Amino acid sequence: MKTRRRKLLEDRQTIVGRSNADENSSPMPNDLMYEIFLRLSPKYIARCRCVSKLWSSILDHQDFTDQFLKQSSLRPRLLFVCLYGSKVSFFSSPQPQNPDENTPPTTASHHMSLHLNDVYQIHSPISGLVGIGDFSILNGRKRPATTSVICNPSTGQSCTLPRIKTRKKHEMRSFFGYDPVGKQFKVLSMTLSHGNAISEEHHVLTLETGKLSWRLIECCVPHHPEHESVCIDGVLYYRAAPNMSSSMDEFMIVCFDFRSEKFSFIKATEPGEVHRVPSLNLINYKGKLASLKPNGSNYFSRENTSFEMWVLDDLEKKEWSKHSYPLPPQWQSVVPNYILKCVGVTGSNEIVFSEDIPSNPFYVFYYSLEKETIRRVEIQGMGGYLKHRLYTFLNHVENVKVMKDVL
Repeated sequence: MKTRRRKLLEDRQTIVGRSNADENSSPMPNDLMYEIFLRLSPKYIARCRCVSKLWSSILDHQDFTDQFLKQSSLRPRLLFVCLYGSKVSFFSSPQPQNPDENTPPTTASHHMSLHLNDVYQIHSPISGLVGIGDFSILNGRKRPATTSVICNPSTGQSCTLPRIKTRKKHEMRSFFGYDPVGKQFKVLSMTLSHGNAISEEHHVLTLETGKLSWRLIECCVPHHPEHESVCIDGVLYYRAAPNMSSSMDEFMIVCFDFRSEKFSFIKATEPGEVHRVPSLNLINYKGKLASLKPNGSNYFSRENTSFEMWVLDDLEKKEWSKHSYPLPPQWQSVVPNYILKCVGVTGSNEIVFSEDIPSNPFYVFYYSLEKETIRRVEIQGMGGYLKHRLYTFLNHVENVKVMKDVL
């Protein structure tokens, strides 16, 4: 049985063999050329696509894009999405991997910018793609329509999704996710009723080649969804309430399986449970849903001395575990006098904090769960975007697949 590497080499040789003789193909071995391409940045790969049909066919081949994505996952990046008026700009910088090293200031690279109206939510990147949900478009209409867009910061491409055809003229709420079994990107979107903003119609769209269309699905529990969400192993998690005026005791976590396209719900059963945290933000902790709560307040700031981390150990049984961590004395001298947000956990088991409205200089903070220490890394290169709304995401990977091959 052929090994995968041998099959990749044969596929590349087949591509070369089909190329015309006048393409001025490189005299270097095909395998070497392939390895060189894997070392290039997405910016240079985009340029190489324009050199010849031979190079374009190699770089657009599924095996190459899969291998590039795999290698990129070994060197994840921080992704920054800045909202400046109607302008949405994407930056990224290397993500520190060694908690024992004193990381010097790093410069963020600009990837792309879009002009969108009334952006409500930026979703966490998945395999290099970013979903922007629920922004308004006019396009000659008397009343704005609400839709979503999918972006690939690495290639600078974006695609506006078709708007949902519904008689409901109210607010929309959308979420972006991925089915790892079917290997499909999907978008969950719902209309919200006027007044209480309760979900009414629920739709799913699969990002695939050909004409994109929304499918109507069932949800047995109408609810008011919040914006914060995380997708872990094909399951989307977000917090919700029966309605906008619900008490904290009534909050729940909604689970949506992108594979089966079914909803399930985790309701609060104990006093002080994680559902009741007003500033709840959901994160991926070692493949499990988790959230952090600082002591004595609902938000992380310089005044905190410890925090609790809640981890969903068993989704079917809906069992949570609570872990307590002290913040070191250096916390008060290292972090600024602003509210911080937990944006995730790195592969080296460091919790990362960032500001929603970054100050100047702008820092990202790393708390080691193992050593219980705090360090900060300065991010440069975004001076013109500071003092404006900022989304920070961990473990972003570079995806060189062109958008036409994704949709």
